[in-house]
Amino acid sequence: MVHSRIHRWRAIVPAALLTFPLLVAGCATSGPAETPADTSTPATPVEAAPVAPAETSDPPAETETQDEPEAPGAIFTEAQATRGMTIFDEACAECHTNNEFRGRLFQSNWGRRTVYSFYRTIRSTMPDNNPGGLEEQVYLDVVSYILSINGHEAGEAELSADSPMREVRIAPASEG
Repeated sequence: MVHSRIHRWRAIVPAALLTFPLLVAGCATSGPAETPADTSTPATPVEAAPVAPAETSDPPAETETQDEPEAPGAIFTEAQATRGMTIFDEACAECHTNNEFRGRLFQSNWGRRTVYSFYRTIRSTMPDNNPGGLEEQVYLDVVSYILSINGHEAGEAELSADSPMREVRIAPASEG
């Protein structure tokens, strides 16, 4: 009799150990269990409290408003964009192509967002093995390069932390 109990446990324990992670994973991915609705008492509405948005790696979408001031002109120089291209080729091209940062897909994701939003995102997430670990000027130069390949015109002043990045969209203003 004792022998048969041990034999049963030897069969049950490995099966339980194999299925337990699956059950836990299923619970983690399926969300809270649904309970049947109680139809005997109507639910009393409860006023929802405001909830702060969760931090994500994607920056919030920024949209234009009608009372937005006129965007300033060029905010980077040709020399800065050239430095940015060199940095991109040396540091960023290990994981990215410059085609990722121009074209329809890039414009649909980033075109209406500000230069500051893009700068903030790459500064806090790149490079992958050392987020935020580069000099500020390196990030500014790479952003200048990205602006240049998206049709922004170079100007007389370099992009800096004091530049009006919050007023300039990634997509250049269309003429006409």
